Amino acid sequence: MNGEMFDRTKLETYYKDWIALAKSGVGVHCGECGCWNKTPHNVFLAWFEDVLGILTENKIGYALWNFRGDFGILDSRRDDVAYEDWHGHKLDTKLLALLKKY
Repeated sequence: MNGEMFDRTKLETYYKDWIALAKSGVGVHCGECGCWNKTPHNVFLAWFEDVLGILTENKIGYALWNFRGDFGILDSRRDDVAYEDWHGHKLDTKLLALLKKY
Protein backbone atom coordinates (compact mmCIF):
# COMPACT_ATOMS: atom_id res chain seq x y z
CA MET A 1 0.00 0.00 0.00
CA ASN A 2 1.49 3.33 -1.05
CA GLY A 3 4.68 1.50 -2.07
CA GLU A 4 4.97 -0.21 1.32
CA MET A 5 5.56 -3.95 1.55
CA PHE A 6 2.84 -5.63 3.60
CA ASP A 7 4.53 -8.75 4.95
CA ARG A 8 3.11 -10.80 7.81
CA THR A 9 4.70 -8.56 10.47
CA LYS A 10 3.19 -5.45 8.90
CA LEU A 11 -0.19 -7.18 8.66
CA GLU A 12 -0.04 -8.17 12.34
CA THR A 13 0.61 -4.52 13.18
CA TYR A 14 -2.30 -3.49 10.98
CA TYR A 15 -4.64 -5.94 12.76
CA LYS A 16 -3.27 -5.30 16.28
CA ASP A 17 -6.34 -3.47 17.60
CA TRP A 18 -8.67 -6.24 16.41
CA ILE A 19 -6.32 -8.91 17.78
CA ALA A 20 -6.32 -7.18 21.17
CA LEU A 21 -10.10 -6.97 21.11
CA ALA A 22 -10.42 -10.67 20.26
CA LYS A 23 -7.95 -11.60 23.00
CA SER A 24 -10.06 -9.64 25.49
CA GLY A 25 -12.96 -11.98 24.77
CA VAL A 26 -14.94 -9.85 22.32
CA GLY A 27 -16.10 -11.64 19.17
CA VAL A 28 -14.44 -10.17 16.08
CA HIS A 29 -15.31 -10.91 12.45
CA CYS A 30 -13.40 -9.72 9.38
CA GLY A 31 -16.14 -9.50 6.78
CA GLU A 32 -15.77 -9.11 3.06
CA CYS A 33 -12.07 -9.93 2.76
CA GLY A 34 -10.33 -10.81 -0.47
CA CYS A 35 -8.25 -9.30 -3.22
CA TRP A 36 -8.88 -7.53 -6.52
CA ASN A 37 -8.75 -9.99 -9.42
CA LYS A 38 -6.08 -7.97 -11.26
CA THR A 39 -3.54 -8.63 -8.49
CA PRO A 40 -1.17 -11.42 -9.60
CA HIS A 41 -2.57 -14.71 -8.31
CA ASN A 42 0.66 -15.81 -6.60
CA VAL A 43 0.88 -12.46 -4.79
CA PHE A 44 -2.76 -12.70 -3.71
CA LEU A 45 -2.34 -16.28 -2.41
CA ALA A 46 0.80 -15.39 -0.41
CA TRP A 47 -0.85 -12.31 1.10
CA PHE A 48 -4.10 -14.13 1.82
CA GLU A 49 -2.29 -17.00 3.51
CA ASP A 50 -0.70 -14.47 5.88
CA VAL A 51 -4.08 -12.83 6.51
CA LEU A 52 -5.87 -16.15 7.13
CA GLY A 53 -3.07 -17.28 9.43
CA ILE A 54 -3.30 -14.11 11.51
CA LEU A 55 -7.09 -14.24 11.70
CA THR A 56 -7.37 -17.91 12.62
CA GLU A 57 -4.49 -17.83 15.11
CA ASN A 58 -6.30 -15.00 16.90
CA LYS A 59 -9.75 -16.59 16.66
CA ILE A 60 -11.08 -13.87 14.38
CA GLY A 61 -13.82 -15.01 12.00
CA TYR A 62 -13.74 -14.08 8.33
CA ALA A 63 -15.75 -14.25 5.12
CA LEU A 64 -14.79 -13.79 1.49
CA TRP A 65 -16.10 -10.68 -0.24
CA ASN A 66 -18.04 -13.06 -2.44
CA PHE A 67 -18.19 -16.76 -3.28
CA ARG A 68 -18.71 -16.25 -7.00
CA GLY A 69 -17.29 -13.23 -8.79
CA ASP A 70 -14.17 -11.09 -8.91
CA PHE A 71 -13.18 -11.81 -5.28
CA GLY A 72 -14.44 -15.39 -5.07
CA ILE A 73 -13.32 -18.95 -5.70
CA LEU A 74 -15.75 -19.30 -8.62
CA ASP A 75 -15.70 -17.27 -11.83
CA SER A 76 -13.19 -14.70 -10.58
CA ARG A 77 -12.15 -13.73 -14.13
CA ARG A 78 -8.45 -13.81 -13.27
CA ASP A 79 -6.19 -14.21 -16.29
CA ASP A 80 -3.44 -16.09 -14.44
CA VAL A 81 -5.39 -19.01 -12.90
CA ALA A 82 -5.63 -22.58 -14.17
CA TYR A 83 -9.32 -23.10 -13.48
CA GLU A 84 -11.09 -26.41 -13.02
CA ASP A 85 -14.64 -26.83 -14.27
CA TRP A 86 -17.13 -27.17 -11.42
CA HIS A 87 -20.73 -27.59 -12.57
CA GLY A 88 -20.22 -25.10 -15.39
CA HIS A 89 -18.27 -22.62 -13.27
CA LYS A 90 -14.55 -21.85 -13.21
CA LEU A 91 -13.14 -23.01 -9.86
CA ASP A 92 -9.90 -21.55 -8.49
CA THR A 93 -8.53 -24.76 -6.96
CA LYS A 94 -5.48 -23.08 -5.39
CA LEU A 95 -7.66 -20.61 -3.52
CA LEU A 96 -10.01 -23.42 -2.49
CA ALA A 97 -7.05 -25.44 -1.14
CA LEU A 98 -5.85 -22.40 0.82
CA LEU A 99 -9.28 -21.82 2.34
CA LYS A 100 -9.58 -25.49 3.30
CA LYS A 101 -6.21 -25.25 5.05
CA TYR A 102 -7.71 -22.74 7.48
